[in-house]
Amino acid sequence: MSVSVTRREALFAAGAGAAALAAAGCVAPEQRGNATTEPQVASVEPLGDTSGWDAAFYEPAYGSVEEARVAAEAVAEEVEAGGIVLLRNEGSTLPLAAGTRVSLLGRGAADPVYDGTGAAFIDLTHAVDLRGACAAAGLDVNDAAFDFLVAEAPNHPRATIGTLDAPETVSYYLGEIPWSAYPQDVRQGMEGTVGVVVISRPSGEGADLSQDLLGSLESGVSQTFLPNDETANYAPGQHQLELCAEELELLAEVKARCQKLVVLLNVATTMEVGPLVEPGSPCEADAILEIGFPGESGLRAVARALAGEVNPSGRTCDLWAADLSATPSFNNFGDHTYTDVTDYYTSIGSGAHFVEYAEGIYVGYRYYETGAAEAVAGNYPGFDYDAAVTFPFGFGLSYTSFKRELLDVTHEGEDLLAKVRVTNEGQVAGRDVAELYAMAPARQGVEKSAAVLVAFAKTDELAPGEAAELELRCCERDLASWDVSAGCWVLDAGSYAISLRSDSHTVIDQRELSLGEKRFQTDSATGNPVKNRFDDVTDYMDAYVTQLSRADFAGTFPAPARDKTAASVGLALKEYDVAEHVDPSDEMPLTREKNGISLSDLRGRPMDDPLWEKLLDQLGTNVMTIILNNHDHGTDSVDSVGKPRTFEGDGPAGIGIFVDDGGHCGFPSEYAVAQSWDRDLVRRMGEAMADEMLVTGMNGWHAPAMNTHRSPFGGRNFEYYSEDPLLAGALGTAMVEAVFSRGIYAQMKHFCLNDQDTNRSAHLLTWASEQAIREIYARPFEIVVKNARGSIDYLDDQTGERKTRGMSAAIAVMSSYNYVGSTWAGGSKALCTELLRDEWGFEGHVVSDWSLYDYTNKNQAFYAGTDVNLTTTLTTGQMQDAESATAVKAMRRCMHHYLYSIANSNAMNGKPPTVRVTYK
Repeated sequence: MSVSVTRREALFAAGAGAAALAAAGCVAPEQRGNATTEPQVASVEPLGDTSGWDAAFYEPAYGSVEEARVAAEAVAEEVEAGGIVLLRNEGSTLPLAAGTRVSLLGRGAADPVYDGTGAAFIDLTHAVDLRGACAAAGLDVNDAAFDFLVAEAPNHPRATIGTLDAPETVSYYLGEIPWSAYPQDVRQGMEGTVGVVVISRPSGEGADLSQDLLGSLESGVSQTFLPNDETANYAPGQHQLELCAEELELLAEVKARCQKLVVLLNVATTMEVGPLVEPGSPCEADAILEIGFPGESGLRAVARALAGEVNPSGRTCDLWAADLSATPSFNNFGDHTYTDVTDYYTSIGSGAHFVEYAEGIYVGYRYYETGAAEAVAGNYPGFDYDAAVTFPFGFGLSYTSFKRELLDVTHEGEDLLAKVRVTNEGQVAGRDVAELYAMAPARQGVEKSAAVLVAFAKTDELAPGEAAELELRCCERDLASWDVSAGCWVLDAGSYAISLRSDSHTVIDQRELSLGEKRFQTDSATGNPVKNRFDDVTDYMDAYVTQLSRADFAGTFPAPARDKTAASVGLALKEYDVAEHVDPSDEMPLTREKNGISLSDLRGRPMDDPLWEKLLDQLGTNVMTIILNNHDHGTDSVDSVGKPRTFEGDGPAGIGIFVDDGGHCGFPSEYAVAQSWDRDLVRRMGEAMADEMLVTGMNGWHAPAMNTHRSPFGGRNFEYYSEDPLLAGALGTAMVEAVFSRGIYAQMKHFCLNDQDTNRSAHLLTWASEQAIREIYARPFEIVVKNARGSIDYLDDQTGERKTRGMSAAIAVMSSYNYVGSTWAGGSKALCTELLRDEWGFEGHVVSDWSLYDYTNKNQAFYAGTDVNLTTTLTTGQMQDAESATAVKAMRRCMHHYLYSIANSNAMNGKPPTVRVTYK
């Protein structure tokens, strides 16, 4: 996917970077304007005496990567502590008393999943093990059991989920050590201890989890997933997210032999865990903690939670269904093909695949809460919420107890304000989450969930008897639905229930508001008109897909998807023809002008400042071509405009080792982060990561990851926040603001509908209604674009006085591999320009996902609104058209967006505005 710093430097020195840039004169001291002109020599020099001017806009807090990593490790432990969810605690099993003897059991106890694989893979050099963490927390660890697991685990292959573009190496083994392998002395040593069983499920980029283990095995899905002793126990229809035979036997033995059974779920998605909570089950757990993927230091927090030093305050970020095969997305997730497409591009096969979001807006808790409401109304016979749901969305227990009160809900203009009091009525200190939901009146023709999260807040730590008053805010637009027939957001007239809940299902108190109809036909941020942007996608869904509707849940529940022909749904896929998009009326813009403007002059100036045009006039065509098409986690310098070389990190849970092997801290995965429901904690995590990036010399970051947990089987759920767009958007906002404070532009990804990894880069046509796109999948990105704010310091170009400008902190986005309908997402003007820029007011640049494939056409990207190609010309070749006025105008616009982000980043550290470009 990417390369380490060392390999990246070598690539620039000997390959696509330096060779191509030198050929165009982009590396100092030359810049060549185009292939037929002589190079013009440019240099960047100070103009006048600026010795007293302080252009050190960002001062690293640490003197080395190692110092920054050590500081970050402490924050990472806090993040895990905040994200641990106490799912069950019968008889106050937890916390354990000091000195309690524990047997750490299950393969995951000795071989935990610290984080997911792929671009997010973190450095585990300093990873903490559970034995050491428990001992440090004052627990007495049964060493014999742990030593056995360490020695035995390598004998049992475990899943290799997420192998980027090598599907032949994917495997789905669960890898649990069978009870028959436990020696007699280890079995006897468990007697009288508290058994702590760790259940793990690896996941990663490039592959989804198996919905049918036997089917995956029999289909020959890979060269490494082959029959063995484990697969002999698979049952028909068994999937990867249910407890397997080996785990069930181990849990039953531990339950029978140990004083108590405590289960740690080391997973970053939901699972079927019915046997752990069913009364009388041989595997019924006394306590369950969901710990996610804890990163390098998070197991310390887990051990502290077992011992009571940490009081769990996390909440589920997804609803945990009892039967994952009964979720609305199960039947249309995964591998589905248009069988008559056989000659469509060739770089990664020549066919086309599809996924149809037939569930519409009913993702996760939106389906289950609406199903419950319809069942109560007598419209959904047979639906039993209590049987269908193991843990609701937003659910979590504590070692203390809280009283929550909805004091008031007021409505002023378009704003709604709920006042909530939370009181700790227990015996130990703890934190609580206040969750505010809305229920809108139903209307035929527009789908509406019976419960939608509209605001939340987490208390500070409250001592026993202490209370906190919180203000939870939302607005009328948050209660509106996207009405495709009206082409705008519509707030229907009627009664709206605003409820305080302990989770998505349990109502504590509520107020009724009577609201009149409103149509929001302009954008909340820009005031620009809104309209349907994806008519082709909506039309496909209306014509060819039975979409889940509240009017008839039973009759419209998604049936299993089947392969089909493109012809049967009116599709005639055509490769992008660059020539068709050249406008002969376009005029060639100025290039290679000698205006003497430096990028440092533009820091702090708005996007529409006239000086930008003077700067852009200085760019040559070849230079634009090279910079925009040679972005391997950064781009080279361009002296003709004073652009410095840039370097960008990757990985939402720490700087991934694919980009930089410099020993960075590995944080808990975004799934565990989301379980914290804590904006301030996420902000501290972002600041710690940005401190590492700043001392490393990084200017940008390929994160946070903002896609949706549409299905529990999504291979990258670990690095996405939630099934809920508000929770994801709010936490993403905090993260983007945090890293921007250190001058890092965060390229939130993957915009959008990149919610499965199966066929993600094999021409995956993604179909969803515009209402679902607007309300669920694009919504987290919208929240960040409109709400993430920051400020930058800059110098007055006459006096050197330091000034501050407030601006959006969201100045970078990464587009995605999948298609939106029949158009590649990165080449969708409706998505990357009309929605993102024209409606929401996004300023900054859009970068493609790692572009290895011919369908990710570079000209198409530039014309649509993807500004920079994450690739090298050595890998993917030159643009098809870099000469026409249409192409040059598009590249100039892209350079404007890209340079705007760089000008307002830490790349301009130490560069005062009086630096000028001179020519010889």
